[in-house]
This record gives sequence, structure tokens and C-alpha cells, in this order.
Amino acid sequence: MGADVVVIGAGPSGLAAAAMLAEAGRQVQVIARGHGFTHWAAGGIDVLGRLPAGDEAGAGEPVERPLEALGRLPDGHPYSLVGEGALLAGIGHVRALTDRAGIELVGDPAVNRSQITGIGTRRTTALLQTQGDGALAGRVAAIGFAGFEDFSSHLCADRLHRIGLDAVPIEIPLPQGFRGRHVNAVELARAFDGREFRGAVAGTLGRAAAGADVCVVPAVIGLANAAEAWADLQELAGLRVVEAALPPPSIPGLRLFDAWRERLSELGVGWRLGLPAIGAERDGDRVTAVLGEGASGPVRIPCDEVVLATGGVAGGGIETYRDGTLAETVLGLPIDGFAHRTEFLAADFFGSHRLAQAGVRVNRELRPVDRAGAPVLGNVRVIGTQLAGHDPTAEGSREGVGLATAARAAELLAGARARG
Repeated sequence: MGADVVVIGAGPSGLAAAAMLAEAGRQVQVIARGHGFTHWAAGGIDVLGRLPAGDEAGAGEPVERPLEALGRLPDGHPYSLVGEGALLAGIGHVRALTDRAGIELVGDPAVNRSQITGIGTRRTTALLQTQGDGALAGRVAAIGFAGFEDFSSHLCADRLHRIGLDAVPIEIPLPQGFRGRHVNAVELARAFDGREFRGAVAGTLGRAAAGADVCVVPAVIGLANAAEAWADLQELAGLRVVEAALPPPSIPGLRLFDAWRERLSELGVGWRLGLPAIGAERDGDRVTAVLGEGASGPVRIPCDEVVLATGGVAGGGIETYRDGTLAETVLGLPIDGFAHRTEFLAADFFGSHRLAQAGVRVNRELRPVDRAGAPVLGNVRVIGTQLAGHDPTAEGSREGVGLATAARAAELLAGARARG
């Protein structure tokens, strides 16, 4: 088992890089410990919701127009390294992917919009699945499903009321077979793929929420046939329905993951989840094979190029130690972090955090570099939240940075093959 390019990691950046490389004619192998961040995300694309914290003018300010704000980012920020063109190429890839899968994305990377959450707050994003889009006005009904405990209609309605909306909580029973027990998000989403199930729910919803101008429901309205399920539910209930983003597992995120999985299968990309990368064989400054930890022993995957997309601290791509040191977990790459473990702490728990900014420093070709700026490995590209110079959570830039750097890596490696 070998490949032109081994992609390590199955989050949005790794999956996007693998698909774009395969579309460019490269033989690609994906290995990963697990499913990656796609299952945790809201299923859209956050480009840039807030300027990075720091001493610069405007630091920490909310961003309304992400593309215009790219020029205000520090030189070491991933967007500054790869440019707006790479971001647009990455978003173009996702638009093509979702069009092919029947998932409608709405929005524009040039202008941010808001998305409602399951606790009745608003989060900033640039593009989202159409089921989660829509202004809330008039009489709003927050709809809970009996037995589904990941969404509280009372909490959602209360928070919506606090931001000036006329919101009421309503809980409706699910059809027979789902009553008297706990129902999880994936089970519920798959049930909504069935027309008989959603027809029964629509009848109950139409009666319970009669007179409402819009219904806020948990984001579980279909998985494989989500667009059809959502349209059907609205038509049968005679109500406008907006999905609210929930804690993981994220059903909109799973829809995207399934779209990537199907696309990679079409392109002949080999991939093995549950095979964590544990090291590599090297010849000088080049990786010649990636080593995975298989059930019966190490698995060796020869390769010409490597794309590292294992995520930062939260994704397991960086380990932390009590003395404050940080380590990249697969290739032992230098980490741009901080000097002392006290910097693990931050006064504002929900603000920007130095630990979230830690990562691998790269050059404009996404090759890892040492503190002097010299490339460490010539055939390795690092992408996504593994990169230093940004805080994906505080900035609201996770998917955008992942897609932009994935597109740039694919462009570079496709070009390298063409020159070869």
C-alpha cells in the first residue's frame, strides 16, 4: 500500500486536500485516528468572525466583511501566507462538493451572516446550509422533541426572548417507536430521512405550532436526504422551519463528511480511519514512508509527499506537557508555542488563548520551518488548525483557514507533479 501523497487527518482540511489532490490526478491515501472535526462543526464555513487579539489597532473587533479584513491580519497568519485566491478556491471546492451531494450552501465569503444556535444565541459565519438560514421575526416557536435531550425548547425560547423576539417553547411527541426513551441526534436525523416519519411529525408540528411565523428546531432534519426532508416538513406542516446548530455530533457536519466520503470513493482515494499515524521513515530532509499504528502492528505507507492535517491541541496533533512544552505528535516538527506553562492560562476563558494559537510555523509553500525560518522537511505540507499564527475558535476562522491551506497545498503538489 503506497501513494503519491499521504494525507494524515480526516477533518475538513484533510478531506478537502485529499479530494482536490485526487481531482488533480494524484494518487492519494488518507489515514487518521478518527473522524476529525467535521462531526463537531456546524456544517458551514466560518471565514473570519473577529480580528485576532493583540496590540494592533482593531484587535479583537468583530468582522462584517471577511475578505476585506484579510489585509489587516498579521504576516504570519495562515491567510496572509496563502492569500485570498486560495480561500476562494477552497470554498469553490466545497460548493462543488455540496452541489453534487444535494446540499445547498447559502451565503458569501465576502459578508458574514448569523446562525441561530440550540441555546438561542447567534454565531457568526459566512456560509451555512440553507436549513439553518433565515431571519427570525414575528412569533417564534422553539420546538423540542420529547426524548431528545440535546435541545431544550425552554432554554432556546428564553434566550430568544432576551434578544427581543416573541418566542415560546413547545415540545412535541415523536411517533410510536420513539416514545418513552432517549433518542440521539443521528438516530433522529436518519428517521427524518423517511417520508412516513416526517409526515407524522409534520402533522403534530402543524397543530402544536399553528400561528407561529417561524419554528426553530434542532438541526436533525434528515441526514442522507436532508434537503428533501426539510422541504417536505415545511410543506406538510405549513410552517417555516429553521434548524438551530447543536453540540456534537453535528448532523450538518455529518452531511458534509458523508459528501466528502462519497466523493473520495468516486475518485479512488484510499482511506483508513482508526489508523493513527505514529511516525515516519526519512531519507535526509524527506519523508519516504508514513507509519501507522495498526491492530496487529505498524503499517508502512510509502509516499512521495505528505500533507499533515492532524489538528492542533484539540485535535490531538499537538501534545502538551506539565512543564509547558509542546510536541507535534507524528513527525516531531518544531512547535511555535510559549515559554512557560503559566501561559497555558488566560484571564478570559472564552477569549483568545495562547494554547489555541500554538502550532507549526510554515513558509509560504506550507513547508514546516525552524525558528530561523529554514525548511525542516522538503516534502511535507502542513495545513489547517495545526498551523501557528491563528486562533481558529476565537477568530471564527476554522473552516476558512482549513480550506484555504488545503487548496494551496493541492495547488503546490499538483504543480510539482506537472513540473516533474
